[in-house]
Amino acid sequence: MTRLKVAGLALALALASFFLFPGHTWLQQDSQIWTSMLEHLRDPSVLRNDILVQQPHVSFTLYDEAAIALRSITGLGFRDVLALQQIAFRALGIWGLILMATAAGLELGPAVLVAALCSLGAAIAGPAVLTVEYEPTPRAFALPLVLLAIGLTANRRYLTAGIAAACAFLYHPPTTLGFLAIFAVVTFRRREWRAWIPLALAGALLTFSAAHQDGAAAQPFWGRIGAPQEQLQRLRASYIWISAWPGRYLIHHLLLALALAAAWLRIRRHIPAELRAFVLGLPLLGLASMPMSWLLLERAQWVLMPQLQPMRMLLFLALTMQFLAAVAGVYAALAKSWWEAVAWFAMACWLPLQPVVT
Repeated sequence: MTRLKVAGLALALALASFFLFPGHTWLQQDSQIWTSMLEHLRDPSVLRNDILVQQPHVSFTLYDEAAIALRSITGLGFRDVLALQQIAFRALGIWGLILMATAAGLELGPAVLVAALCSLGAAIAGPAVLTVEYEPTPRAFALPLVLLAIGLTANRRYLTAGIAAACAFLYHPPTTLGFLAIFAVVTFRRREWRAWIPLALAGALLTFSAAHQDGAAAQPFWGRIGAPQEQLQRLRASYIWISAWPGRYLIHHLLLALALAAAWLRIRRHIPAELRAFVLGLPLLGLASMPMSWLLLERAQWVLMPQLQPMRMLLFLALTMQFLAAVAGVYAALAKSWWEAVAWFAMACWLPLQPVVT
């Protein structure tokens, strides 16, 4: 395959996902918060009496620096520079999905089909997160870069994968944690030490930036959540407390795990070791995040947990199920097992149509 052709296909899918489905929104969800902080950081006189922007929580991200710099360079408003980044990062994520599919033995055409199905997105029941974010938030930029890093790793391009992961880390560190844990195992086994140079530089840059960020809110690491804070969080962000989830959500994620296992058994012979580490490891980390969150947040009351929100790793369970089901559908179609192919493709389209399968 030619890189230019793949880039063109990835960009075309990204534009379709942005303008058609699942689409995009502006100032309807978290972008209200981020844009207010960006406007204040660019001009401290803007919204200076608003409590929301007086201590912006942008210490450990370069999202704000990148947006302000692009606005200064282009002369465009924040809505435009963020939308351009959103399209570009979606294209990079789709490229990563294509690389993952080709690593699983598919030709370019079927690989693009797999990427398109995964790009339909899914709302993750429980932690209130999306596999394709509608709004241009830091997580919306970091997740596609993680997918690109997985695709590059699956093709044994470790240094380039490290660069993609480092960029994701600069935008939203919590989104990268599951990937980094598995990437460490893969690269250490392969003795690919160079892959960690970009990540080390990203960590140093983020630490330096946080130390010199004016007016940013302090990010506590150790400590316990007080009763008033817990009461407020349970009211405003109940999705981070697993005890507040309906029981059907737990059954939902177990059903997704069973669907993923079935698809894995169908195509396991086609999955190389590097890709296997992620399509099995990330869903397992997602499932493990539920008891881990209960232990560290609800029992230990660790103040850092509402910042990290580990149960957001459940999005990798849903996304990986979509990916493996789509790949299984392609292999069933190539074998002319049409009813099986229909079943697998229906499973890949399951979550975009019905977010809670129970």
